[in-house]
Amino acid sequence: MRIKDNNILFIAPKFYNYHNDIISHLQQKDAKVAFFTEDIYTPLYRFLNRIIPSFALLLKNNYLNRILDNIGTNTYDIIFVIRGGILSPEALNTIKLKLPQVKLIMYQWDSNAQSNYSDKIKYFDSVQTFDKKDALKYNLEYLPLYYTKQYEDIFNSDKIKEYDLVFYGSYHSDRLEIIKNFDKLFIDYNLKFKYHLYITKMSLFRLMVSGKIRINDLKYLKTYAVDNNIILDDYRKTTTVLDIELNIQSGLTMRTFEALGSGLNLITTNKSIKDEIFYNDENIMIIDRNKLNINLSFFKINNQKHVCITNYSFENWISKVFK
Repeated sequence: MRIKDNNILFIAPKFYNYHNDIISHLQQKDAKVAFFTEDIYTPLYRFLNRIIPSFALLLKNNYLNRILDNIGTNTYDIIFVIRGGILSPEALNTIKLKLPQVKLIMYQWDSNAQSNYSDKIKYFDSVQTFDKKDALKYNLEYLPLYYTKQYEDIFNSDKIKEYDLVFYGSYHSDRLEIIKNFDKLFIDYNLKFKYHLYITKMSLFRLMVSGKIRINDLKYLKTYAVDNNIILDDYRKTTTVLDIELNIQSGLTMRTFEALGSGLNLITTNKSIKDEIFYNDENIMIIDRNKLNINLSFFKINNQKHVCITNYSFENWISKVFK
């Protein structure tokens, strides 16, 4: 698909720096890119959604109308959507009426069980998903996620290793319990575990009031996000990365490819990784999220970058999206 000189409307989550990487790549290909975040995620919106949901819905509809008004006053050749929570079937139908010749592309990096998009598929010319189960169920193209050059450069880093295991991620599902179990195990075996489990202050307050998070859990949680450069630096200082996927999803996370693309070893709760061509038990350990049992000799394995993981670079991924 031609990118050069095309006008592209890009609708996606603001998630770390991933959206900026995509925008930068498209602009380097001489595309003109307009970007809208895929939904409203401000603390104010979340707060209002809990206490005055009708007003929060009004804000959401106003935001959607901004996107539709923009489409009405601009001519786009391509509309590229990642996840696209704000776009209802009615909104997509309006878009097709406004721009009947536009090419609509959707990529899903959430499973349908997490973010239902099945009623939107028919409006798109191309739909790809990171979840193999969804691909089979909805007859979609399976396209796993990727790693960027920043992570590839870690493989050649000569930084002294300070950690045996590193984890960065947001609080959800059973991540807290798994982190607590790893922390206890690593203390017992004198191994070094660096983790950053992020939770918003509002969510922390709500979960403490409900009793789901206790005072003793606070030491495992952080209420501030970190710059991606800090994550990259800690990846240089470790031999192994921990991946804990959302327990209702089976698609491989971005963290999976960033770790392997860095030439690091991976410990993951995601059993579906066994079905991938790059799976190798020499550098990938699958664990049971309900019963932590790890082979400590895994941490003595030298890091090695397997050739087939290079197929999952960002450049390969985006070329397949815009094929």
